[in-house]
Amino acid sequence: MKAIRTKHSALLKRIPTIVAILVLSIATLAAAGCAVRLIGEYDDTIDKGVSDIQQRAELYFSKLKSNPDTPFDQNFYDDINSRLAVLASRAASLSKYKIISEQVKELKKEFDDFQQIDKLQKRPFPVTSVTNAETLITTSVESILTLELALKRGAAPPAKSTK
Repeated sequence: MKAIRTKHSALLKRIPTIVAILVLSIATLAAAGCAVRLIGEYDDTIDKGVSDIQQRAELYFSKLKSNPDTPFDQNFYDDINSRLAVLASRAASLSKYKIISEQVKELKKEFDDFQQIDKLQKRPFPVTSVTNAETLITTSVESILTLELALKRGAAPPAKSTK
């Protein structure tokens, strides 16, 4: 019985040393800047690719607004779809890029929806339809770019307004 008490008291004397070593280890890791990242790093290709798509879309929207008789342009959609496919592949291949990958898929869906409207709509094309599609696409582009630019700065993206 005395031997058990001796081992037990020896173990109790070591607890402060074990705790001190654990605290020192945690403090060392924290000081070394070990941070958990829940999203990937900034990607210049995605940033520029999305900006390029927006510029091309704005040009097409401007044509439709200034001349509502502008015919449906399959080449525009083929170009946009190929660019979005490249961005989707890139986002899917990057580590921790699920959020942006989903945003690119949503942007593709918005272009697909507008393509169907554009294809079926008799001319002259209603300017309100163009404006509505432009607003949706611009919002998606801005959400991708906001996140990318926050990653570029190394900051968290701003919280969405609930107005």
